[in-house]
Amino acid sequence: MKITTPNGSRFNTEIPAKSNLLMVFDDNGNQEFDRLRLTGRFSIETEFMKPVAMIEVEHSFGITEISEDFIWQ
Repeated sequence: MKITTPNGSRFNTEIPAKSNLLMVFDDNGNQEFDRLRLTGRFSIETEFMKPVAMIEVEHSFGITEISEDFIWQ
């Protein structure tokens, strides 16, 4: 499934995503990006008078919403 946000960002729920807000430690104690799974759900919030999509992601610690500005594929 493909998601298109009001700002024109496009995401594919079948491809893992990454975010600098959700990091985990590897076996050697080094930080690395957590592997995020987009659930396909999102809500529209207003930040500084501009609509921004808050995309729901599933990660190692549960489920949360992250701003579209901090997710990439």
